[in-house]
Amino acid sequence: MTEENNKRWYHYGLCGIAMGTADAVPGVSGGTIALILGIYDDFIGALGNILAVVRTPTQPAAWRSCSAGLRIILPLGICLLAALFIASKILVGTGIHAAKDACNNDLAAVAVYVQDHPPSGLLMNPHTAPLVFAFFFGLVFMSLSEPWKQRSTSKSSDWLLAGFAACLTAWISLSPATGGSSHPAALVGAGALAIMVMLLPGISGSLALLILGMYQPIVAAVHNRELGTLTYVAIGAVLGAALFIPLLKRLLAIAHDRTMATLSGLMAGSLVALWPWKAHYIPELIGEIGPMQPQAPFGSWWWCICCAALGAGIILLGAVVSKKSTIHT
Repeated sequence: MTEENNKRWYHYGLCGIAMGTADAVPGVSGGTIALILGIYDDFIGALGNILAVVRTPTQPAAWRSCSAGLRIILPLGICLLAALFIASKILVGTGIHAAKDACNNDLAAVAVYVQDHPPSGLLMNPHTAPLVFAFFFGLVFMSLSEPWKQRSTSKSSDWLLAGFAACLTAWISLSPATGGSSHPAALVGAGALAIMVMLLPGISGSLALLILGMYQPIVAAVHNRELGTLTYVAIGAVLGAALFIPLLKRLLAIAHDRTMATLSGLMAGSLVALWPWKAHYIPELIGEIGPMQPQAPFGSWWWCICCAALGAGIILLGAVVSKKSTIHT
């Protein structure tokens, strides 16, 4: 492997670590981090190149495109999955599994139980969750201009698209959970929706599934190794990727500026989900005690300000380093 290829592997590997860590936080998607890091076009383009083999398997050009796409997706994907696993252990921990066992899976009883027995995960514990959310709030807030600056022209329609996207993301974040279904069509739809949402900046796939009421049956299927249920979800994910990635890739090619404006709005709307002070911090209980509604600052709000400033500072430092490297190049 050449030195240039080594640098590419390290670069996309580090990006994968950042994306995987963000995917563990409700309200942040890997797509948001890809936009912040400036690799969103490369990421979507690489996925589209890999899918080209599925559409035209007999074309040598498709296989060459697939090879080029894999050079990005392999290091990024491997590091993303590893980071997601580790971050989930730290941020989510065991979730509310212990509470479910203690309450015989009665979510109404779990909602009461966790008030006196908060879960161990940093994102679930009401004492540490505001700090984590504050960090990502500052990170995303300071990054809102990144996709907006990638437009080569400015039109009034950009503001309309961004405003609509921001309202849509905020509305989804604050929506109450609906009843889930284990019907095959619902599982296929859930898999397709999850993969499409994960590719977009803004709301996370897990939070979208929670609001639709599909998170619980899918997680239960994973826990119980229900291959039939998971197969339907996997089929949906493949179909969603096959349909959505070429569309998104084409939009970035023919309407790049308008697409970037929309993605900026999605990122802005995600700030509602990332607001540090919430009614509760356990997404799995949205159906029982309502959405994680933003609240007025409470508790050690000064530490939240510090964490938000740290997240914003990382973006500012990255911008300075990037500018210097560009000048020297």
